[in-house]
Amino acid sequence: MTWPEQHVRRVVLALPVEKGDERKYGHSLTEIGRLPADLRDGTVFAAPTFSESPWLVNHATRADCRQEDHLVQVVLPTVLAILGTRTRPPVHLLGFSKGGFAALNLLTRHPTLFGVASVWDASLLSDRPPHPQLVDIAGSTARLDEYDARQNLRRHAHHLRGTRRIALGGIGTLEADWTAGRRLLETLGIPHDAYRDAPADHRWDPAWLAPAIRHLLTLEADR
Repeated sequence: MTWPEQHVRRVVLALPVEKGDERKYGHSLTEIGRLPADLRDGTVFAAPTFSESPWLVNHATRADCRQEDHLVQVVLPTVLAILGTRTRPPVHLLGFSKGGFAALNLLTRHPTLFGVASVWDASLLSDRPPHPQLVDIAGSTARLDEYDARQNLRRHAHHLRGTRRIALGGIGTLEADWTAGRRLLETLGIPHDAYRDAPADHRWDPAWLAPAIRHLLTLEADR
């Protein structure tokens, strides 16, 4: 975790794209640490890791592969306990690629637990077959359907129509996903920020992190 110098005003979970401590796509906290101080002040950034590809789903049969439950029931309570604040700060979600996919699923499935999801170059918003990693981690067709990000936005749209809670950033490498995601949110009447930032490599990078966090802070202020 990274600790702010000022009073803790929020927690941001930087959701992973790789298992364990792999760094092919960079390191979230290292790149967040390169951001201007005004984008980090008052924020505790936490970067959970998982032993298998982190789509943050619960496997249909394996009790040792329940990533969503682990994040919600173990990781988040542990972070909040370490903070030790009397008043629970808002908890937001940040991610790209499969981390963006996970952030949208978590927000729709736990709308009272998480405040805002700010995602960039998020995966699985366009009409194409699920990634083989996701199929393996889900363990069954029925479980896979439970974690279809597009279907969950449709299923839980009523929870997200009050205020803007989603920032959908692009374009990196998944332009079709950004376009499909924007259209879906508009069709469902879900308030959101959809923006095109400067193209960046598909990895943790201040080039997209800076606008993603700016949008996150704006959405938080509007709630």
